[in-house]
Amino acid sequence: MLRERRRGRLTAPLADSLSRVTARVRRLVDDVHDGNLIEASAHAGVPYARLREIHAGRIRNPGVATLERLAVTYGLPIEWFLNGYASDDGTIPLAGWAGFLPATGGPGRRIVVPHAAWSLIRVLVQLEQRLRDLPATPDRPIIGATTDPRAIREKLTAFIFQPLLAATSAGCDGLDGKPGERWVAMLGDLGRFWERALGDLFPDLVPSASGTVLGGAA
Repeated sequence: MLRERRRGRLTAPLADSLSRVTARVRRLVDDVHDGNLIEASAHAGVPYARLREIHAGRIRNPGVATLERLAVTYGLPIEWFLNGYASDDGTIPLAGWAGFLPATGGPGRRIVVPHAAWSLIRVLVQLEQRLRDLPATPDRPIIGATTDPRAIREKLTAFIFQPLLAATSAGCDGLDGKPGERWVAMLGDLGRFWERALGDLFPDLVPSASGTVLGGAA
């Protein structure tokens, strides 16, 4: 069974899947964090030394607890690290930060920022936390006195995605583009734009010279 354990280690019948773990962890760190193990360690809560050893292939049996931690953090099924799927090509399944774009006269449209667009998720996660930490008053930036979690997400999503909403209104692809490499690249560029644009308001969003974010990842 998937959760069968022996002193924190994976046991049969999972042994045949262990050769895949290093490649999957490496793919996750490289695609989401551009290979930055320090950033990935801070975000996932996995000790840096352990993640480095797994990434390098020196630990081939990292244990269920580590894989479960990574799976929960990135919204991935643990099977992706172990067994894959019949049509699996090794790419990271579509998962990530979920927000809501406002809609007239109805519930907001759900939109998911994939983990491969990490720079945008970094902005969204940290900005949302910083805003929630401020007093819920009308002059609070972006979300005002809103306290409902979904309403906060909707206001935050509308604010961050405004450039793409404007592009869509102007008849460009904007948010109507199909998911793919171009879409992920566009979201990544949007994240890097907001890191710079919000630097004066929220200094913690400005990346340090080492590529990590001051203040740590959420």
